[in-house]
Amino acid sequence: MSLIRNNCLSFIIVFMIAFLLSFSSSAESSYLKINYGLSSHDVSATATSGTITIDDSDTGFILSTGALIGDFWGVDLMYYDLGSSSITVDAEEQFKIDSVNYVAESAGTISNDISGLGAGLLLSTTNSSDSLSLTAYVKAGLHSWDKSGSTTILDNDNAFAGHFYNDGIGAYGGIGLTLDIINDIGINLAYDTLGLTNDASFDKASSLFSVGVRVNF
Repeated sequence: MSLIRNNCLSFIIVFMIAFLLSFSSSAESSYLKINYGLSSHDVSATATSGTITIDDSDTGFILSTGALIGDFWGVDLMYYDLGSSSITVDAEEQFKIDSVNYVAESAGTISNDISGLGAGLLLSTTNSSDSLSLTAYVKAGLHSWDKSGSTTILDNDNAFAGHFYNDGIGAYGGIGLTLDIINDIGINLAYDTLGLTNDASFDKASSLFSVGVRVNF
């Protein structure tokens, strides 16, 4: 099933790249942007016996490209790596995720790595040729996410993997501001949120608050 989802999003991304390339030369509003910042994750684990330690923040980055096709709208493509989240347990401690209880058979840290690809629509103010111009945007679309990792310290590792290590296609959205400082190079401030469920919602979301560099071409 995950292969079908990934193939579907891959088709969407290829289509949008072709669409972007066919219009970007006339729009003269293409961009390449890389942002780095603080990520936050919804781990949704609660202790039922003992005390567990949850690390739900890390650092991550988003590499994106796109183009305005109309005066105020365009397409956005991205690759992201939002770092990891983790649960640290001692032997015999218990916790639950999505109402399923798990027992730690030995002490250790259980972590996952979160990355993926996305494609969506962009709404933006038009770029100005003036120096120090400010551009604002919002974007929304679909992304193919992957939470990778493994563990062998729980009483039911296979069931746990379905909650903590999984993949799929979800919704994403973002807002940002770019301050052009040198010709077509600007400083970008952005907030992105990515839903890690397959119902196109923002449940169990990971987010990134970041700063970066945007180059227009």
